[in-house]
Amino acid sequence: MAVVLSDFRPVHLTEPVRQEKLREIAIGFAEFVARSNAGGDGANAAEASPGMIRAAWERYCVSPKHIQSRRVAVLPDAEAAKDPCDLDYATILFSRGFLASPGGWDLDARLAMFREHACAAIEKMYPQPDDAPDEIIHVSTTGYRLPSPVHELVSNKNWIRTTVSHCYHQGCYGAFPAVRMAAGILSATSSGLARNCTRVDIAHTEICSIHVAPECLDAGHIICDSLFGDGFIRYSAYTLEAFRERPGPGLQVLRYAEGIIPDSLDAMTWGPISNRFEMKLSANVPRLIAPYTAKFIDDLLRDAGLDLESDREDIVWVIHPGGPAIVDLVGACLHLTKDQIALSKDVLREGGNMSSATVPHIWDRLLHDPGMKKGTPVLSIAFGPGLTAAAMVARVV
Repeated sequence: MAVVLSDFRPVHLTEPVRQEKLREIAIGFAEFVARSNAGGDGANAAEASPGMIRAAWERYCVSPKHIQSRRVAVLPDAEAAKDPCDLDYATILFSRGFLASPGGWDLDARLAMFREHACAAIEKMYPQPDDAPDEIIHVSTTGYRLPSPVHELVSNKNWIRTTVSHCYHQGCYGAFPAVRMAAGILSATSSGLARNCTRVDIAHTEICSIHVAPECLDAGHIICDSLFGDGFIRYSAYTLEAFRERPGPGLQVLRYAEGIIPDSLDAMTWGPISNRFEMKLSANVPRLIAPYTAKFIDDLLRDAGLDLESDREDIVWVIHPGGPAIVDLVGACLHLTKDQIALSKDVLREGGNMSSATVPHIWDRLLHDPGMKKGTPVLSIAFGPGLTAAAMVARVV
């Protein structure tokens, strides 16, 4: 059964902040935490001096040439508008938690803030009281607890016939299994296993900023804290028949593939610790991805009736920007030009890595391109813990 993705609706809770300014705010935040913890259980005062903090951030922070701005939900717009030198971290709700503990809020408190912001984002995705889909799949890598924000939305709106599913903790490739779930839900109708269903919504709420670690000055933590931004988006998966009754373009899913790269389990991890979710990322990730990518994509394209060599120039390439180096690496593996990977780099530049919400933002961008022709093939790929490679072939309709 044909499935079409359409009606992409990104929403925002805060204004974007330029990367240079976020770096200064992060430095001030780390200095605040170091002062709060001096003489206690926190970082050693010598190791966390202002000079050391600034040197570490200036060395490891993702460059503004790669990321121009990001949205950070834990920093209210009123505070983000100030000069970083004028910020009083003791009065900001999230940062003042570090006054009581070297690691700030515990995980329970951070997830409570996540829920508050996620509920606000979900509400903005559904401003109309009668815009009820048959099902909503909630996707998140950065926060979850049941009842979920989508449970709350459906309950508050009395959408008694809207069911809810969840696709959690998948990492940056989370949109791909969510699309697979949506396709399965729509297919259940045609097989007689479920009541009539023609529209399944997918709603992403990624609040990466809830897991920052200003007390940590190593390369891995600073890279993560300066790479990830917050992102929220919803879109709909329709049966082809239902899509044809609606205006606007869409992406008809042709083929899906997912696989775990051998001997890579420890290369990327994402899991809970006492006060946040923490990522561990090995320097070996590019070495593991490189020999796998070309054959993985070649096989997927062939299954979809396309050929990597002869169709390369006609395909629109959507590469999840886990970082600028990953986009370049995948582009090199597939022998793509700079223009062919520019769309992925543009979305990274304008919002950072928004985890699972990033690829849907790129899909939204390409469907709003007035030059995008119907019938154009689109190849999307992302990587996540496992190491898992997930990819999808679609065409513009």
